[in-house]
Amino acid sequence: MGITIIQKSDLTKKRSRSIKALILSGGAVTGGSFKAGGIKALNDYFSNFSVNDFDIYVGISSGSLIAAPLVGGISPESILKSLDGTSRHFTPLTAWHYYRPNFEEFILRPIKFLTKMAVMLPGKLLHLAARYPEWSSGMLRRIWCFVEKPSLQSYEDMMLPIIESMGEENFPSLAELMPSGIFDNSALERYIRKNIESNGLLNDFKEIERVQGKKLYISAMRLDGGGHVLFGPDEDSSLTLSEAIQASTALPGFYRPAKIRGVDYVDGGVQQTANLDVAVDKGAELIVCYNPFRPYQSREFVEDFSKGTGLASGGILAVLNQIFRALFHSRLHLAIDHLASRDDFKGDIILIEPRADDAAFFELNPLSLKNRVEAAKLGFRSVRNSIDARFDEISKIMRAHGIEMNREGVETEFEKMTGPNSDKAEIQMLLEGRRLRKRGEKLKAKIRRSTVRKRKDKKR
Repeated sequence: MGITIIQKSDLTKKRSRSIKALILSGGAVTGGSFKAGGIKALNDYFSNFSVNDFDIYVGISSGSLIAAPLVGGISPESILKSLDGTSRHFTPLTAWHYYRPNFEEFILRPIKFLTKMAVMLPGKLLHLAARYPEWSSGMLRRIWCFVEKPSLQSYEDMMLPIIESMGEENFPSLAELMPSGIFDNSALERYIRKNIESNGLLNDFKEIERVQGKKLYISAMRLDGGGHVLFGPDEDSSLTLSEAIQASTALPGFYRPAKIRGVDYVDGGVQQTANLDVAVDKGAELIVCYNPFRPYQSREFVEDFSKGTGLASGGILAVLNQIFRALFHSRLHLAIDHLASRDDFKGDIILIEPRADDAAFFELNPLSLKNRVEAAKLGFRSVRNSIDARFDEISKIMRAHGIEMNREGVETEFEKMTGPNSDKAEIQMLLEGRRLRKRGEKLKAKIRRSTVRKRKDKKR
């Protein structure tokens, strides 16, 4: 199943004013779109509540990209519209924002390496010559011996003086040519900052709490020292919201570490999957956590293994995909088990994940932007399938916290998305809510025509 429930409260006691938290864990590029579609499905289940009404939001990695606009009151539909540039709130989110090459290091590292070599090499050669003054009978003799009688011993005799000299301290290493990351996510920070400003939203954690009455937390890791850092109104508020998102989304290797105000930060998911303890420590009594990454296990796992068509047959990307999913998933469930045993926590946790046999999402490249609409559709379907399987249990817990749930709207959209005649454009319109608005506009036009007709009849 895709739902894990920790229910520790007394559900007979209604607590409509309980503190509610929404936690959005990471999921790379595709995981962000998957999560946006899933958040829409979750929102469509609510009758008297919305995903913009939580008291506490916690975002990790790509989850912070979704949590931030939700705190600002931006609907899931509008977030999804940023996929094709039709949003009134967001400018188009393009490949450039995600895949801006790390130009600085690709250009400067070779220059620095060559400069260092140019400065040091003459001195090294002079040192080598001084060390072996009888060059013709020393070094050249060793080279000639290797040419005449090539062997491991003669090769070692020839190379040892060079290696000893060149390998001394401070000599440039070829590793210095390698960049600290392929891409640079500073373009993502600028995108977020500009859209925050254009929408009149707040880019300061303390101001968000003061004006909107909601708390937003984003986690990252300091590269030097490996310390965990939590950005928030009553935590580290030294960075702006857009800077904190840049820090939290700096996926190691894929992105260079985000250097912000002299500090290098990397992805918040490196150390923790969901920061459940943050929500608990801040007083949350109902926690809804959405984690899009879990290890894949097909229903025919044993049969696949015997046929040699297991995950390893998909190559290194499939293997790494599964390993990281397993890491995030197991770490998250350890945290949930820990909270379940804590005597001081008397609230409820609903963890939403894809089903273990969700092959369609597993097969999507987690770092590709071209699959965003498909990922959003799969996210909607995933949350719908997971919640539907345990709807009665979930709705009972939600009701105790003053939240009513209804299946009708989700089922209607799900049937249309999975219908035989649905296409990509149709699915995107459903996810973005544009069809409903068009129907509303048609209804208004029909009412206007009816009103005009009645007026004409009266005049006659």
